[in-house]
Amino acid sequence: MLLREEIWDAIKPQVQNSRLAAVAENQDASALCQEMAKNLVSAHEARELNTTGRRLTDADLEWLWDQVAALLGVGPMERFLRRDDVEDIYVFGPHRAVLGLVGGKQEHVLEPVFKDEEEMIRYIAHLATTHGQTGRRFDQSAPLLDLRLRTGERVFAAMEVCGTPYLTIRCHRQISIRLEDMVASGSISPQAADFLRAAVRPPSPSNILVCGALGSGKTTLLRALLAEIGPSEVVCTLEQTFELFLEQSHPLTFAAETREANNEGAGEIAMEELARRSLRSGADRVIVGELRGPEAATFLSACGTGSDGSMATIHASTPSQALSRLVRYCISAGAGEMQSSLIQEAAEVIHLVVHLRGDPRTGFRGVNTISEIIGTDGNRFEMHDIFGHRHRGEPMSLLGRPRNSDVIDRVEEAGLDLSDWPHGD
Repeated sequence: MLLREEIWDAIKPQVQNSRLAAVAENQDASALCQEMAKNLVSAHEARELNTTGRRLTDADLEWLWDQVAALLGVGPMERFLRRDDVEDIYVFGPHRAVLGLVGGKQEHVLEPVFKDEEEMIRYIAHLATTHGQTGRRFDQSAPLLDLRLRTGERVFAAMEVCGTPYLTIRCHRQISIRLEDMVASGSISPQAADFLRAAVRPPSPSNILVCGALGSGKTTLLRALLAEIGPSEVVCTLEQTFELFLEQSHPLTFAAETREANNEGAGEIAMEELARRSLRSGADRVIVGELRGPEAATFLSACGTGSDGSMATIHASTPSQALSRLVRYCISAGAGEMQSSLIQEAAEVIHLVVHLRGDPRTGFRGVNTISEIIGTDGNRFEMHDIFGHRHRGEPMSLLGRPRNSDVIDRVEEAGLDLSDWPHGD
């Protein structure tokens, strides 16, 4: 047995007992146990050096600190979560894992993460019962898990319904981001950023729908837009699982998330109910992390009843598809209106649709088009692209000044000068 393994076997029970005692007394278990482990490792290494001449290498020490971190944190995933460049962790069974990195690139983990499927399932079950905001089950009777860790990461896991256990952990590395940061990274042009900044800021902010495929950067852009709101505005954010974290930078935030039913099947709060009741919160703006169903009707109502500057994201591959999906969600809510009426209402209260695109080959994620709704033609939205790419592969450029007089008035009230903007085609 290697010296590092001998030392770990010797100190592990003491570190575990110290952690349990610290948690029971509401102390900082991590700091106390790390200090204890450091002292124990030094003592054991000194004893071995005096008696056998063996000593630990830098690689041995790094291995030991990984074991301590795993014991105190979230086990085998801790070493990945400690990396600032890791956004997503995908585990396809015990022997295959892929890291989604900042910027959209991937890194394959070469060594097995777990010994076998049983160990992987035990690990996920341990996460479910001890590391979430509330205790959950993960077993044959509850083979799907959707969980938020106490440290904020979002976990999804599955067993039984798939060939091999599956685990995803989504991290939040760009909680604090501004439009100028996206300009610096090439995700949006400076002129387009100025336009969105004016569209979001008071006194007459626009209602904005952000769309794109999974992983295209919708939440990142939404965070950047929210960084532009006025400091005195009351904002209500509604999410399936907390991802925006606006309350960390904007104190006047009422942040709410859905709640799943407990093990007895009681206590569920769905997004539709959360959205409906949020209209009574008195918020200046309503922000929906992601529209997935009937809550779209409440969002549309918020946009049309004085909550100017409301925003939401929706999965869609084009702006027109995003609006069509919004209308379909409203119909599924039993809105009691004809499709043509819903299209007309949406065209009147939603001012801008921002579409984002991700390229897995290069890792690029950024704004593809910024479009305005200029009217309807029966059952179809009439749209105009203000910013976009004239040809694939070319940088974003201004295609033409806004045509919707309401949009023009709003951005000019926020201080944007459109006098020298071309009218376009």
